[in-house]
Amino acid sequence: MKIIDAHSHILTPDYLAYVKENGAALEDGFALPNWSAEEHLDLMEQCGIEWSLLSVSSPHPHFGNDEACIALTRKMNEDCAALKEKYPGKFGFCASLPLPDVDASAEEAVYALDVLKADGIKFASNSRGLYLGDPKLDPIFEELDKRDAVVIIHPHRPAAVTDGIFSSGPIPLYEFLCDTTRAVMNMMANGVLTRYPRVKLVVPHCGSFLPNIASRMESLQPVLMAQGLLENPIDVKDNISRMYFDTAGTPAPDLLPFLLTMTTPDKIVYGADYPFTPIPVVRKNLEHLLKLFEEREDLKPYKNMILWENAEKLFHRS
Repeated sequence: MKIIDAHSHILTPDYLAYVKENGAALEDGFALPNWSAEEHLDLMEQCGIEWSLLSVSSPHPHFGNDEACIALTRKMNEDCAALKEKYPGKFGFCASLPLPDVDASAEEAVYALDVLKADGIKFASNSRGLYLGDPKLDPIFEELDKRDAVVIIHPHRPAAVTDGIFSSGPIPLYEFLCDTTRAVMNMMANGVLTRYPRVKLVVPHCGSFLPNIASRMESLQPVLMAQGLLENPIDVKDNISRMYFDTAGTPAPDLLPFLLTMTTPDKIVYGADYPFTPIPVVRKNLEHLLKLFEEREDLKPYKNMILWENAEKLFHRS
């Protein structure tokens, strides 16, 4: 069995040290895991994963100092490139950007793709309040569009979260899914994917809340436009047809079939979400997914597509 993992993470020593120095180690309400290439390769061997795409998760390492974030981001991206070279055919990476500094981020994206040979670019759903879909990010997307780049989203703590309610504690439980959905909706409303059609967007966690809200967004448009709350109609189906989705989280038994009510099987890629998902849980989630493919005759033809074929085409590994 062959698997390509399009959603896993790296936590470099420099990143962990910087986050801790800025008092953000518990920003998301839980302790950050440790990561090593050796343990990740062990997971890959256990699960039959041929190649893993690495990116930095949350928190986004910008704490008010642009220059420090620029320097750290460059170091992280170069470390990822060195890791990719050290383990050929095992690891790829999506480069980080020093947002909300747009000029520096456009420069870093070009450097990462052209020089470091990054496999894509990672955006936080919001970078300290600057959300995907904001026109300020257009200079970056212009460069990405020229390069047919893959863009992956990773959720981040929303710009404003009320303390004292349950979901404000463990941010990944609810707010991550909510903020991803918010960012993607903002991209649709501002026509990012239609203006930059060569950019290939990967939405994490089985589409987050998009399968729940896509039809609602479509049906409410006439009301929003009549009240002046939406300037131009959004072709929701066309936007979604341009997106890819990963299965990070718990795709079986319910979320993968639910995602397929909104998209097609050729737009779904497997994601392990290691090390934020521990090895035993990664294995359990994969077992449940494989069982789903075996038990559902309607899903069985899509097994190889989702486990590796789609990702192999998306990241030009064939």
